[in-house]
Amino acid sequence: MAQKLLISCQNAGYSETSAADSAAETLWDIQKLNLDLHAGERVCFQFQTEEQKRVLWRLFERKLKPKTGSLRISANIHVHSDQRLLDGLDMKSSMLENLQSRLFENRPWYGGKRMMMDTLMYRLVLMGRISSLPVQELSAENLARFWMLMLAAAKTKVFLLDSLLSQLDQISLSFMLEWLESFAGAIIVFSEHADFIKAVKSAQADRQVLSRPLFDSIISFARDGEVRYINNK
Repeated sequence: MAQKLLISCQNAGYSETSAADSAAETLWDIQKLNLDLHAGERVCFQFQTEEQKRVLWRLFERKLKPKTGSLRISANIHVHSDQRLLDGLDMKSSMLENLQSRLFENRPWYGGKRMMMDTLMYRLVLMGRISSLPVQELSAENLARFWMLMLAAAKTKVFLLDSLLSQLDQISLSFMLEWLESFAGAIIVFSEHADFIKAVKSAQADRQVLSRPLFDSIISFARDGEVRYINNK
């Protein structure tokens, strides 16, 4: 049975140029984007400019509306970003206190089954005194691991990933790959993240960590905003 359709883009486009200014040449940031994203799928977008990246990110967060075509996100589907997880932290509270937010599951789905939070924290080496420290006192390494834990625990069906991918160490990367294997929602990765891709390939060379390719589709934009190619793996 087909997975639920979560996001649908039909010839979606966005341009900062005012439609009222008929004398100005329309300079497209994003144009002619067609995408049907289903539960369980993973897609990577590659950009020519930071503006393209910013515009598409804001379109998915519903902070912008496409000026051509349509962008539909299924009812009751909340699109959440890795950056929003980090920005939403109470830095003066501990990891355990932050995890009391209704955004997070008490027993997240991980590795094909429900897991206790302390088990996941053990997997990320976040036990003992670390778990009770104010977040602002965590080392960069432990903050990145906690960031990954929030990703796994969040009640979210669509994730936009960018900043976190450059922060993963060997422990949090291994944790992410096992989480990806059974995550029932959809993942949208922004930019190429060459170091992340290289680390994933290295992990896969050592042992089988994913039963299918990391991305189902890689979508690239030309400098004029038009979709250059869609590579279905």
